[in-house]
Amino acid sequence: MNIDDFIKTLIGYEKIIVTDFGIEENKYGEEIFVAKVELDESERHKCPICKRKCGKYGYGAERAKRWRSLDLGKNRFYIECDNPRCVCPEHGVHKQVIPWAFPDSEYTKAFETQVTHMAANAPTNLVAKKYRIKWHTVGSCISRVQESACPVENRFRKLKRIAIDETSYKKGYKYLTVVQDLDTNEIIWASDGYGDGVLELFFLSLSREQLDAIEFVVADGAKYITRCVEKYCKNAIRCVDPFHVVQWTTETLDSVRKRLSNDAKKNGLLF
Repeated sequence: MNIDDFIKTLIGYEKIIVTDFGIEENKYGEEIFVAKVELDESERHKCPICKRKCGKYGYGAERAKRWRSLDLGKNRFYIECDNPRCVCPEHGVHKQVIPWAFPDSEYTKAFETQVTHMAANAPTNLVAKKYRIKWHTVGSCISRVQESACPVENRFRKLKRIAIDETSYKKGYKYLTVVQDLDTNEIIWASDGYGDGVLELFFLSLSREQLDAIEFVVADGAKYITRCVEKYCKNAIRCVDPFHVVQWTTETLDSVRKRLSNDAKKNGLLF
């Protein structure tokens, strides 16, 4: 196998021209592998949204960019390629599509997929340490892989049974509203805050057909959730989740027990 075929195999893409492959020293004094490539002419200046070939935008020297890929042994491996802008008649000016990376990412798809796979089975700090990336970069990799595998519009496509809840963090000073698809157990939407205005953002992101297809909405007794469900999901049945039913029942029984115990003590009765 020659070096061109080797690099194409590493990148997982055939329509490139390998112009150089060597070892450099980064700003930390580490030796890194760098493969310099050029996209085939037929693959250049394609819109990252619609993938259509477009006109080149701007003049002057191309701006080369590097994407970090999976390590080769103990050394980091980077792919360097020109990344010019193109102008799409429909979507405007964007950086051209790069087949081996997600838009606006500094890592290859292979690298981000590996990070995401490990993050599903290990704490974030261990993932960041293993792949020598920052803690918040792990979350960015997960977001891009998830969006590629299951775009938001696809996650919303066949909703029938959903659960809605809000949770607090930062010692109760901040809130997060979360929506779950009960058929897939997937968190499909989340937003800072709670209340009518926040939850309406979720329902407004759905089409009329999607809203009408929702059959059950499970939540606690929050009145704002009931108002939103009655306003947007005309065909849905509003349900109370079992957790809160048991919680409220237990609290009520405990309250009754304490009251009866206090009354018995006042009347000199054994309880």
